[in-house]
Amino acid sequence: MTKFVDDRVEQLAIDVPVVSPATSCEEVYRLFQDDPDLLAIAVLENGKPVGLVHRTDMMLALADRFGFALYGRRPIHLLANDSPLIVDASNSIDFLSNMLAYDAPHALLKGFIICRGREYLGVGTAISLLQASVERSKKRAEELQKAKTVAIEANKSKSAFLANMNHELRTPLNAIIGFTEMMQREIYGRVPQQEYREYIDIVHNSGTHLLGVINAILDMSKIEAGQMELHETDCDIYELVVQVRRMLISAAQHKNINIVLNLQDGLPCLWGDPTMIRQILLNLVNNAIKFSPDFTTVTLKIQLLPSGDLQIVVSDQGIGISEAHQEAVLRPFFQVESDLNRSQEGSGLGLSIVKAYLELHNARLTIDSAPGDGTDMIIVFPHERLRLYSAAETYYPPPRLANMGAGA
Repeated sequence: MTKFVDDRVEQLAIDVPVVSPATSCEEVYRLFQDDPDLLAIAVLENGKPVGLVHRTDMMLALADRFGFALYGRRPIHLLANDSPLIVDASNSIDFLSNMLAYDAPHALLKGFIICRGREYLGVGTAISLLQASVERSKKRAEELQKAKTVAIEANKSKSAFLANMNHELRTPLNAIIGFTEMMQREIYGRVPQQEYREYIDIVHNSGTHLLGVINAILDMSKIEAGQMELHETDCDIYELVVQVRRMLISAAQHKNINIVLNLQDGLPCLWGDPTMIRQILLNLVNNAIKFSPDFTTVTLKIQLLPSGDLQIVVSDQGIGISEAHQEAVLRPFFQVESDLNRSQEGSGLGLSIVKAYLELHNARLTIDSAPGDGTDMIIVFPHERLRLYSAAETYYPPPRLANMGAGA
């Protein structure tokens, strides 16, 4: 595997066969046949790149009814791209990523030539770019893990460090996710090999998961550094619940889990930060789905208490939490199954972020659970945060959402 030791485009250069413009198409075809992983071949004349032959284009041309008879013995320059993207090796990988995204997206699938000045070095492809981006992300993730270990003993140092890592971590991951999405959707052409499609899916899913973990860590660092601010307004509980259900219905259906919504009619608005409240509900319902067996039910119930407070309960039929662990699960990085089989992925920050967001809203979270009996996550917002309607006002709530399942 190619080793990426720095951030220069030079590290993307792949040593591929080179041919002259006069080389026959039949000879080039055999080169592709002999190496199923070969995506492109450079065409050089007197050591200078003058074209690039892409595997798919070549195969399609010769696979035509009379393609081999027409081109087999003719020179390859007839089928080569005579104006390929040529990139200087001294440029940064970030510079190249921006160029491919905005100025030369066709080169993501067709490939590009890398030179040092006038000297030809090799061919770069979307795969080599993804490999470099993943390698860089792994290195940054390793640095983050080391920083986290130090941060347990020096909490303030960790918070400051992670807050500053925002750009450095999110930028390469967003590039990985964006490019792989483009390749999954085959926007600029078909990806012919099934193996490459599988590799793209693996890279995309890994990048998405890593970005989620990093976002959670960065959010926690802001909370601990006291940099998280509330942006409060009147929040429509019904609308927030619909959004949460829409975002998680696919995960629930994947496990054949039914999401049941039991919302009291005529609920008032909640004064708070809608982004944080939505994230609270997302984290709790997602956890319930994650730790529930297939073919079970997750229930989201919201009602006004006799005290005038607003109660939200997320219930599942999952593995449950022992009384000894119920306080610990609210601490950062704690994993419920850390002593068992760790069957579920996660950063261990979801519930600690929920707790912190609720504290910013002067709300409280309690857990009612036992191993094997499922879990009730109970939130209570104080009545001071509710916007009650006067008797003179008429309030028409949205259609009742009670007992609406995941497949509804």
